[in-house]
Amino acid sequence: MAAKEVKKATTNLTCPICYQLFKNPKYLPCYHSYCEECLEKMMVQSKITCPECRQEAVVPAGGVKELANNFFVNRMVDELVLQRKVEGEEEVKCDECDEDEPVVSYCPECNMFLCHICNDMHKRSKRFRGHGVVPLTELRSNKDVPLQAKAVAPMCKEHDIELLFYCETCEQLVCMYCTVKDHNGHNHDTVKKMAGKHRQELKEITAPVEEMITSLSEVHDNIDKMRVKIRQQGEEVNNKIDQHYDELVRKLMQQKEQLKQQVHDTVSQKEKAVTTQLEEVEYVQAEILSMKELKNAVEKSSDQEALSAKKQVIDHMQQLTDKYQKLSTLPVQSTVMQYVPGKDLFPHFGQLFTHIDPATSEVVNIPNEVIVGSPKVEFTIITKYSTGHPCSIGGSQVSVQVQSSTGEVTATQVRDNNDGSYTASFVAQRIGGVKVSVFVNGQHIKGSPYNIVVVYNYAAMNKPSKIVNFGGSMGEPWGIAFDKNGTWAVSDHSSNCVYIFDGHNQLITKVSPLNYPAGVAFGNDNSLFVSEWCGHRVKKFSINGKCLLQFGSQESAEGQLRYPCGITVHNNRVYVAEDSNRCISVFQTNGQFCQRIGEGKLCLPRDVIVYDNQLFIADKGHCCVYIFTIDGTYISKFGAQENGQDLLSEPWSIDADPACFFLVAEYANHRISVFDKAGKFLCCFGSEGSADGQFKHPNYVAVSPNGKVYVSDGGNKRIQIFSVV
Repeated sequence: MAAKEVKKATTNLTCPICYQLFKNPKYLPCYHSYCEECLEKMMVQSKITCPECRQEAVVPAGGVKELANNFFVNRMVDELVLQRKVEGEEEVKCDECDEDEPVVSYCPECNMFLCHICNDMHKRSKRFRGHGVVPLTELRSNKDVPLQAKAVAPMCKEHDIELLFYCETCEQLVCMYCTVKDHNGHNHDTVKKMAGKHRQELKEITAPVEEMITSLSEVHDNIDKMRVKIRQQGEEVNNKIDQHYDELVRKLMQQKEQLKQQVHDTVSQKEKAVTTQLEEVEYVQAEILSMKELKNAVEKSSDQEALSAKKQVIDHMQQLTDKYQKLSTLPVQSTVMQYVPGKDLFPHFGQLFTHIDPATSEVVNIPNEVIVGSPKVEFTIITKYSTGHPCSIGGSQVSVQVQSSTGEVTATQVRDNNDGSYTASFVAQRIGGVKVSVFVNGQHIKGSPYNIVVVYNYAAMNKPSKIVNFGGSMGEPWGIAFDKNGTWAVSDHSSNCVYIFDGHNQLITKVSPLNYPAGVAFGNDNSLFVSEWCGHRVKKFSINGKCLLQFGSQESAEGQLRYPCGITVHNNRVYVAEDSNRCISVFQTNGQFCQRIGEGKLCLPRDVIVYDNQLFIADKGHCCVYIFTIDGTYISKFGAQENGQDLLSEPWSIDADPACFFLVAEYANHRISVFDKAGKFLCCFGSEGSADGQFKHPNYVAVSPNGKVYVSDGGNKRIQIFSVV
């Protein structure tokens, strides 16, 4: 450790009990360290109460000496003592003999001070040949010579030999005999082999320390600035009070002073609260800085020391991370103080409002539903005092967080209108549910968080962003499927093949020949399942087009298939919509039959998807969408009739977007219809024709991972891709 770092660490190398440099420091279970001798004095009936955190610890049966050693602090103390000896602050004696001769040199290799006699012997010895012995005078003038305390190898208490092995199963150092006696069958190896692996783990665990220090420094500065602003705001309020009351007669002075006392008390209360918060931040800062020094010590420690303290370091780091994450990053008080002169001169001349209350403040004009990518969403935040009176000045700590169900955070803006109100705005980037949290002075406002649904503007969807038709050579596209990375496949029913594209719509490969392919679906292992309409079976392919498996045959019995159509894969189960057997057949991904769903209920099922652990089945024969549980229990249906009129006409396919809207491809109506989760019809897009945005017997519809809508326009022999953002 460099001289500056050693000196900087001195305050952290002092025992909090005796205020002296640590002597044989021991860990308590709370990871605070004290001298062994100090802990002996504190022990009462085999228990010790930590002086810092007040946590009670039970001393092991062998006494305080059985507590875990703090190798890192011990090493740092030794290095500090070395540094003091070099700089002449402590007496230096020869580490090799007892002759009391003056020290003349230092050997960095051995970490030893030598007198002139031992120095000569050291240089002559073959054992020490090549050691760069440094004269003491040069050592004191050259600060770059490394000083490192000798590592004392830990010994086995039972066998009194060096601990040269590490047991991963028990997370402890062991000796050669212990590996056979007590750790037989455990995962253990030599310290040298284990150290590299576990040092990297310790390095990764302690990596966030630097970021925490930087973040907390910013938090500390912001809170400190807020403390100054509170004082400034108090002075401004005092000035207002002075200006108002200086115009009144002498007998008003008593009430004036009372109000000023309120300001004083409020400033004191706010400053006290912020100071307390600041002290908490500084306490965590100090612990993180201490952890940084511990991190540096780990990097320089011996393998035994690093492995011995691994568990303690991990636990300590976890506790430190928990404290860091729980620490409030916003000031607990605001600068808000407002003096409002009374309308009547007597008996009250004014009133002082000092505390904005999140529980009485409110949000107005916040929508329940917004359109993705549309002009920014705006709503207003009205701050109020605890009495319910609206605040008429700005300066409060108002913040807004917009977070999706997947954890993505959307950028927001908050504008202070300087009249007690604030305008918040954001632009919705992805469809689905978002949670809008509104905070005043770090606390949720009344009604927060608010739930908003972000939806596509399907009604305005009239032109595709891209068309895929291979220059007019595509046959009749049917099923479309996507994997999680955006790779997609489409079956060409009349050309007896399946095309596989990458996320940029570039052709990867062509799978053929097939017997009138219908539905396609990707498995979890990136495999592709294809249902063959006229082959009465399902085939499984690799992404490169190699056939891995096939199952099913043309019969009506369970496990056999007749004219299979839509197909989906969920939780290692393959769900196949059977047109002629009028059911959904379920198989394992290895082809083993599981069950049939919907027999006696379904008419001509053409497609099936799994959404929210339920089956949604597009039934062409009954012109509706059926909903079943994942194990086959009927729940409900939608799309059959509304207000006495049929909504769907020959639905062939169904898919869901992230906002829980269902898209249904209507073969006979030449359109895509949109329903909400409750099955209510919302809108539709498309009409019969061959122009862009029109359809002729659309077979399948699918929503890609990046939110685009793909429609297999079978009659027009093309795939139309719509961008909805």
